[in-house]
Amino acid sequence: MTQPSEGGASNYRWYVLAILVSVYMMHHLDRVVFSLLQEPIKAEFNLSDSQLALVSGTVFAIAFGVAGLPLGYLADRTRRVTLLSIIVATWSSLTAVASFATNFAHLLLLRVVIGAAESGSTPTNLSILSDYFKDKRSTAIGIYLMGSQLGTLVGFAITGVVAVHFGWRAALLAAGIPGLFLVALLLLTVREPPRQSDHKPVSLRKGLAEIGSNAPLVHLIAATTIANVVAPGISMWLPSLLMRAGGQDIGWTGLAIAFTTAPIGIAGTLLAGAVTERIGATQPARMARLMALMAFLYIPAILFAVSGGPWIMLAGFCAHLFLHMFVSTPGYAMCMNISAPHLRGSTTAVLQVLSNLIGFGVGPMVGGVLSDLLKPQFGDDSLRYALGIYVFLILWAVYHLLRAAKIFSSETTAPPQPAPA
Repeated sequence: MTQPSEGGASNYRWYVLAILVSVYMMHHLDRVVFSLLQEPIKAEFNLSDSQLALVSGTVFAIAFGVAGLPLGYLADRTRRVTLLSIIVATWSSLTAVASFATNFAHLLLLRVVIGAAESGSTPTNLSILSDYFKDKRSTAIGIYLMGSQLGTLVGFAITGVVAVHFGWRAALLAAGIPGLFLVALLLLTVREPPRQSDHKPVSLRKGLAEIGSNAPLVHLIAATTIANVVAPGISMWLPSLLMRAGGQDIGWTGLAIAFTTAPIGIAGTLLAGAVTERIGATQPARMARLMALMAFLYIPAILFAVSGGPWIMLAGFCAHLFLHMFVSTPGYAMCMNISAPHLRGSTTAVLQVLSNLIGFGVGPMVGGVLSDLLKPQFGDDSLRYALGIYVFLILWAVYHLLRAAKIFSSETTAPPQPAPA
């Protein structure tokens, strides 16, 4: 294959970014479609809110956690485009197969395998992007993370309409099949980028030890993980909250979420990526403090959301989502910036595993369990109180971000050490 010119190579990397954004969009679509379809699935299989949280979040997250580190380890050692193609083919085909599930156990089993496959997506994607965008990494990662909002926009709008007219099974089929076309584009058009020259693979144990010895990296991973406990719990229960407490049907809910939260999320992601590009690499302490402020503001945003009707709910959740982009986008970008090049796949895997195992697993389950406990007293409003209570977990993330800022500040102000004699 002939080598592209410098300008051609620069243009090509943006094409690769577009493909990887599409992959992340399908990743997020296949994940969130279950939250939109929870009510008809609950009705057909006669499930409780705790069971819904189990199939939508917990078993998915456990499988994600078990498979995430091995797949992140592979992303640092194998041909990443091939690995990514296998991953996308697996989760897309099984999402389509889930449309034929005949009972709750079938859905649980399929969600286990889908979760395991999806765990390798972002570590592999960010490893590829980090080598294509050495000079604009924060911008590229910000654009990449926009894929989650595109997944919400496309997933909720299209699958909501499909579910109204053809049922939840057809909606799952519509969510799964498009990913298989992306597999063909990956294999036929995306070139494996050369790894950085200082890429030195180490064992998984040594890699984890090296990550654990990086104090600001540990605090950033912890803060992002905790923020991702709150955000998935909120987003997973929003459709049910709008349908139960807000009195809306699945069609209205899907379109309303798609065309309110998704555009706000896209704008927040792009703006957060630009801000991180500007100050994240050169002023990490300042960036960490900004992240802490944005995380703290989750609390009034969510309390406002759960206090009113459908449009108040959407307004509050849009505000929360915009704020969350200023925690998650810089979180991923700064982790890539301060991680050793040979550990970027493993670092992302650790972040993804914790965010999904703890965040996506625990977050929705906390909401579901609290809702079940509060239901005898508050009825359909039990979700309001459940979400309002556990949003205060974000204060823990604020602590870690302020600790990271303090470490960054001490590193930049420490006096130079004398050279050894």
